[in-house]
Amino acid sequence: MKKILIRVLVLMLLAVLCLGAVACSKEDDTPEGMQNVSIENATFDLFVPAGWVAQTSSGISGARVSNTDTSNVTVTVYLPAEVLTAESYWQNYCLPEYQNGVLKDFSVVEEKCGDTTLGGLNAKKYVFVYTLDGKSYEVMQILTVKDDNVYTLTFTAESANFAGHEENMESIRSNFRFR
Repeated sequence: MKKILIRVLVLMLLAVLCLGAVACSKEDDTPEGMQNVSIENATFDLFVPAGWVAQTSSGISGARVSNTDTSNVTVTVYLPAEVLTAESYWQNYCLPEYQNGVLKDFSVVEEKCGDTTLGGLNAKKYVFVYTLDGKSYEVMQILTVKDDNVYTLTFTAESANFAGHEENMESIRSNFRFR
C-alpha cells in the first residue's frame, strides 16, 4: 500500500512540476503570420510578414520583401546630444541631409505626412520621393522619441512598388512595440 501511495504522490508531484514549467515558460507573442526581425539587443520588437527576408547582419533591425522585390523596412535608434521631438529631428537632421543633393529630385509628399503612433507613442509620419541611380523611390519614415532616443521606422520601395505594400506597412507599424 505504501508503494502505491508513494507512486501516486510522485506522479502528482511530477504533474504539478510540469504544469508549473508550462505556466512559467514565455509564450510566443509574435502576431500571427509575422516574424520578429529585431536584432538581439534591440529595445523594441519589429514584426514583418513571415515571408519577408530578415536583414539584421549589419546590426540594424530590418527586412526586405524578397530577393526580387527589394522594398524594405528598418528601424534605427539615435541618441542625440540634445533633447529633440520627432518633428525637430526631422527638420534639423533628416530634411537637411536629404536635401543635400545626393537624393536627386527630392520632394516631400505633404498630403501623406502627419501625426500617427509608433509603439503606443505619439509619432510623426513623413513620406518623400527621390531618384537615385536613375530609379525613383518612395520612402515613409515614422519618427518617435522614447527615453530621449529618436526611433525611426523607415520603409523604402521603388515608387512602382510602394502603394502595393501600404497594407503591410500599416501592419508593421501597428504591431511595433517597445520592450
